[in-house]
Amino acid sequence: MNLRLSVGTAMYLGLTTGGAMEAPTTAYLMIPGGVCRGGCTFCPQARGDSRWLSRVTWPEFHTRDIIEPLKDSDLQRICLQVSDVPDYEESVVRAVSVLWETGKPISVSAPPLSDDTLEKLDGMIDRIGIGIDGATDDIRANVKKNYDPLVFWEYLGRAAKLLGPHRVTAHFIVGMGESLPQLTLGVYRAVNAGANVSLFSYMSKEHIPDIRYYRQAQMASHLLSNGRTPTEIIEVLMEHPEELGEMIADGEMFRTRGCPGCNRPYYTTRPGEEHRNFPRPLTRVELDKIIEDLSIV
Repeated sequence: MNLRLSVGTAMYLGLTTGGAMEAPTTAYLMIPGGVCRGGCTFCPQARGDSRWLSRVTWPEFHTRDIIEPLKDSDLQRICLQVSDVPDYEESVVRAVSVLWETGKPISVSAPPLSDDTLEKLDGMIDRIGIGIDGATDDIRANVKKNYDPLVFWEYLGRAAKLLGPHRVTAHFIVGMGESLPQLTLGVYRAVNAGANVSLFSYMSKEHIPDIRYYRQAQMASHLLSNGRTPTEIIEVLMEHPEELGEMIADGEMFRTRGCPGCNRPYYTTRPGEEHRNFPRPLTRVELDKIIEDLSIV
């Protein structure tokens, strides 16, 4: 069986040459295939170019060449990306069965899976990621054109019920036209359903969301996950940002969030640019820059 590895993972395992400024802490793999039937406007998989995902290249390798390097590595987790291609449910069960031999915890990020498939994966995977992506139904209908806009919420509910709370991560893409209150309500819904939340920054040649807005989204998500209500969060973020100084002192809310051991160094950042999701602890200079961006005094 062949699988694709993110180029950073392939370099870290010594399967290809090159260097990166930030090292991964998770191995990122993807099932190869043709054109993804999801049709998501933000994803190159929908255009049939499975060499690319999240602006990262994914060279292809046979599993016999990657299992031992994965076993021997100090990477903390395996994350398997799955596109909506023919027979993807059978493919994900087969791939996970092979990767399970590494002994590392496995996360799967996949289009809607049946209850039968989720039950087959339950004993082998640690977590599952679900692409809610758009914060509102209208945005999802526009950018995930080939899906009913409610299907991913239904999928999240089924997965949380079958796998148990906090084994599901809801992915949101920030900056696709939603307002901060709309994003906050979407994240609140996911948290109440028993999911963890991971944010990605929308990035295209034409548009990258304002960094101040992205930082506000990170703060809102973090605070919601720690018991704050949407009303409390919006009031503080939009009317009393000076109250946030102590909350952000350690910078944790601006780091990559999702599964344990995942840092996704360049999924939402080009090398050399300021990280949107920091893959490591922040420096004092980086935290001061965020405080400046948020106008916190």
